[in-house]
Amino acid sequence: MLSLLHLEGLNPYLGNLHRNDRHEAHLAFDLMEEFRSPIVDTLVLTLLNQQVLKPDAFLPPKANGAVYLTDDARRRYLQAFEDRIMTTLHHPDARDPVPYFHSAQRSCNLVLKAVTLWGREFAGSSARVAAMLT
Repeated sequence: MLSLLHLEGLNPYLGNLHRNDRHEAHLAFDLMEEFRSPIVDTLVLTLLNQQVLKPDAFLPPKANGAVYLTDDARRRYLQAFEDRIMTTLHHPDARDPVPYFHSAQRSCNLVLKAVTLWGREFAGSSARVAAMLT
């Protein structure tokens, strides 16, 4: 999502739903929400249920509690993730089925259009619009 926002010329650090004091890509987090469950959550559950990822795919927890995949498991996960984002679905704005990736790209494009239209309607908001665009 971060790369897609950069491609659209949007500032990924100015989100609406996710905010805190840390310098993180909040707009990317906002836009990921609609794709998290159908792409990531279902993928992880599928990989665990089909035993593509087993307990030995995880390294022991670090001192801070973080748990990481082994190199081999990470390769398997990333390959499955790439396959998943290329899975097609029926998008309301497309005549033919499109991959999840294109649907995410369309969401970024819609944000750009909304910010641009918003900036045209509210002349005094040019500083905020300029901040949204990178």
